[in-house]
Amino acid sequence: MEVQDKRSGLAIQAVGSALGVERSGASSSSEDAPVCWICLDSQGPLIFPCKCPRSAHPRCLARWQLQSAGSRKETHCEFCDSRLPDWKGTLTPQCGANAPAVMNVNFDGRTYSFEVKPGPDGYRQFTEAIRRAFNLPDDSELNITFTCDEPSTDNGSLLTLQGSGAYDAAVHCASVSAARRLTSPGVSRTVSAAEEYLSLPGTPGPINSMGGAAAASPEALSPEGSSGVEAGALGGSKRRLSGSLRRLRSALQEFASALSSGAGGSGAGMRP
Repeated sequence: MEVQDKRSGLAIQAVGSALGVERSGASSSSEDAPVCWICLDSQGPLIFPCKCPRSAHPRCLARWQLQSAGSRKETHCEFCDSRLPDWKGTLTPQCGANAPAVMNVNFDGRTYSFEVKPGPDGYRQFTEAIRRAFNLPDDSELNITFTCDEPSTDNGSLLTLQGSGAYDAAVHCASVSAARRLTSPGVSRTVSAAEEYLSLPGTPGPINSMGGAAAASPEALSPEGSSGVEAGALGGSKRRLSGSLRRLRSALQEFASALSSGAGGSGAGMRP
C-alpha cells in the first residue's frame, strides 16, 4: 500500500509538473508576441522602423513624430538615432494635402488671413506678413505655438506644436484641413474645425468648439494657459513698454499689500 501511495503521489506530482510546464510555455509565448511599444496593442500591422528591437504601428509612430515636430525626435529615434519614416505619408487622409493652407490672425477686432507655404522662405514670409499687418518692429522676436487639427481624424482633435521648428508640420496640417473643407462643402470656411487661429494682445481667441482658439502677446505678458498660434513679440519700444508695465504692476501689488496690512491692523484694534 505504501508503494502504491508513493507511486500515486509521484504520478500526481508528475502530472502537476507537466501542467506547470505547459502553462509557463503558454505564458511565455504570449509574452513573446510583438506589441506596439506606443499603444501596447498587438492588433494590426506592426513595423520595426529603426534598429531598436521593438515594433510599432505605423499610425502610432507617425502621431508620435508629429507631436514631436520641431525636435530631432520627429525624424530620428531617440535611442538608436536611426532615421524614421516620414510621418506625412501615414497621417495624410484620402483628401490629400494639396489645397492652399490658410491661417487666420485676429487682433483688435480685425481678422487677417494669410496663405502660408512650407519651408524657410514660407516661414519668413509668414512672420514678415504678421509684422506688417500689426505694425510690429522689424527686430521683434516671435515665440510661436501652433494649435491645429490632427490631420488623420475628422472629429476635430486638436494638437499643439511648439516653436518655429514645427512650422512645416503646422502648414501640412492646415493644408489637410483645407483639402477636407473642399471635400465637405457643407462645412463653413470660417467656423470649420480646419481653421488655425492666431490672435494678438487684447483680443480673446475666437470661440469655436470645433476649431482652435489662440492668443499671442508679448512674452512678459503672455497669459497662462493660452493655446493656439501664439506669437510673443518683443523688440525696441515693445521691450520698454513691457518694462514699464511690469513696474506699474509691481507698484499696484505693493499698494494692495499696504491696504491689506492696514485693514488687518484696524481689525485687530477693534477686537475686545
